[in-house]
Amino acid sequence: MPFEDLLEEQIGDYVEVIITAGEGCCLQEGILCRIGLDYITLIDDDVRVEIPFDSIAAVRKLAGGAPFDEVEA
Repeated sequence: MPFEDLLEEQIGDYVEVIITAGEGCCLQEGILCRIGLDYITLIDDDVRVEIPFDSIAAVRKLAGGAPFDEVEA
């Protein structure tokens, strides 16, 4: 199954996206709300982040799609 199709199944879930950025990686998190032609859109509170597919190293989520901090508390 193509990566984009796997992401489509996770729309509405809270995810962590590990991004390759130059020589390092960083993490963005939020609700996966849109899959574009070559990017995804996350929303976290009032912030919208668009991440190109070629910058995504991995996508992580808890089973059920709950935010990570709710489970850790």
